[in-house]
Amino acid sequence: MTQPPIHDTAHIIQLADENKTLPDGSRVMYAENDAKIVLFHKPKNESGITYVYNRKTCQITVNGKEGTNQDKRTMIRLGSELLAQGDDVEMVTVSLQPEQEGRTHGI
Repeated sequence: MTQPPIHDTAHIIQLADENKTLPDGSRVMYAENDAKIVLFHKPKNESGITYVYNRKTCQITVNGKEGTNQDKRTMIRLGSELLAQGDDVEMVTVSLQPEQEGRTHGI
């Protein structure tokens, strides 16, 4: 049985202050590894939208359905707005290391 590929470190980025939002009142969380970029956008008083960009195929899905070039532009705009809302002090970055074969993690 072959093992799934081990990806590089994953990074998750969001504003440190949970009460801080984008100018339109929405919230954004960004995550990436060597295979994908994921952006979760939660508009105020609406359901969340999950954008997943596959780096290898350059394809995007939005809430699990095939996306468009306009969706890619929206994802980039939202990521830019997230970065514009805070400096390094106001952002939280969580880095997750890949599990190594044969190594187990306790709780």
